[in-house]
Amino acid sequence: MLSAGGKLVLINSVLSSLPLFMFLFFEVPREVLKKLDFYRSRFFWQSSEDKKKYRFTKWCPLCSKDQGGLGILNLDAQNKCLLSKWLFKLINEQGVWQTLLRRKYLRSKSLTQVEYLSGDSHFWSGLMRVKPEFLRWGKFKLGNGSLIRFWEDTWLGNEPLKNQYPALYNIVRKKSALVSSVLSSIPLNVSF
Repeated sequence: MLSAGGKLVLINSVLSSLPLFMFLFFEVPREVLKKLDFYRSRFFWQSSEDKKKYRFTKWCPLCSKDQGGLGILNLDAQNKCLLSKWLFKLINEQGVWQTLLRRKYLRSKSLTQVEYLSGDSHFWSGLMRVKPEFLRWGKFKLGNGSLIRFWEDTWLGNEPLKNQYPALYNIVRKKSALVSSVLSSIPLNVSF
């Protein structure tokens, strides 16, 4: 009995909001996202359980308003953004949980230098899978350069130096050298 607008409001306010708590802590598997989209799509297109209705378009174009869609929340993007928020807070804030994660997973390394290991928690593995996209859209403030990799982190320009100067990156000996160690002497501490 609901109009398309009413269904749209219910999808965004209820069906899309129910899994948000889990999205905040864990990377949701693709199959779960597909199943959630199946139920949201079925609710939007079908009027009742007995009556089948044809779907006039795919589900993905309905999500993006800037491409003429209806503004239905993209659950995959929502999940990545919520996990990226943890990474941002881990880098920029001090607190009990940040200290705990730094001691357990980072130790003396920066976030860009750590990788997922087989014994890591489900929460940390989700953060590590989101990390490349988070770092691709982010940029570091230089500071003293002790936590930023010279070639592999984005700190000068809009992309890492390894992408700006691939020929130099291919022949450099210390690919993961820190900015502080490279800029510590004149001439620069870079060996090819």
